[in-house]
Amino acid sequence: MGFATKKTKRWELRQLTWTFLSIVVFLPFPVHLFPFVMLSQAKKSKVRSWYATAIAFLLLEIGLFASFIYFFGALSQGMLLTLGGYVTAYVLGNGLLLNRARPYLQRLELAEIHELSWIPTASAKNRYKVLSPNTLDTPQLFVERLLHWRKEIDNRAIHQNIDKIIHLFQLLQKNDHMEAERFLVRHSTVVSVLMKYDEIENSKLNNTVTIASKEKLADVLDKAAIAIENEVTNQFKAGILDVSAETDVYIKTLKNRNLLSE
Repeated sequence: MGFATKKTKRWELRQLTWTFLSIVVFLPFPVHLFPFVMLSQAKKSKVRSWYATAIAFLLLEIGLFASFIYFFGALSQGMLLTLGGYVTAYVLGNGLLLNRARPYLQRLELAEIHELSWIPTASAKNRYKVLSPNTLDTPQLFVERLLHWRKEIDNRAIHQNIDKIIHLFQLLQKNDHMEAERFLVRHSTVVSVLMKYDEIENSKLNNTVTIASKEKLADVLDKAAIAIENEVTNQFKAGILDVSAETDVYIKTLKNRNLLSE
């Protein structure tokens, strides 16, 4: 487990290489490195607000460079303000990169599971809680919700069931997009169960009622994972039967045309 994702710490550090390099490279050549790191992260994570911030900082850095050229050769008040602007931009820009490290890593983790779509902002940490459990999810939002509750809940068995459900959903989506949409309707309760489990866990109440409730919810998730595995297996079985029938007809056609011997 890493600091922000279920990936390894080495994976997380590798994804943040340019962030650390931006911090190390203090001097602008002729502008600082962090606006370009911001642009790259915005493109990879598909967050619109990050793009806007990166462009704003890049324009600011270009303006500071123009100011530096204009006041070059004299230690004037304008030059001092320009140098102060460079330092301020460096601190604010790299501080913002560090602040975005967690959501950036989480978006990259999600990208390995499901193709990302553009979102306006990544700062709405509680948007999974604000949305009603009965809200019809998109495939991406469904996976995002599962990953969010996986991070919040402290239960290894539930983590394993969530990983299993995500993997099965991926298989189903690749095999049949329409069936994946119906899957979201049938199994939306999984998200509700995770939300309730997290709520009980965060209550810090440790009595027979809360323990029994958590055990029941964990059991529901365990059975849901089994049911979903059976559902996906049946889908694959149906697909295999269709292919088998098609191949039988194909072989029979080849034999009828004397292209294959009995």
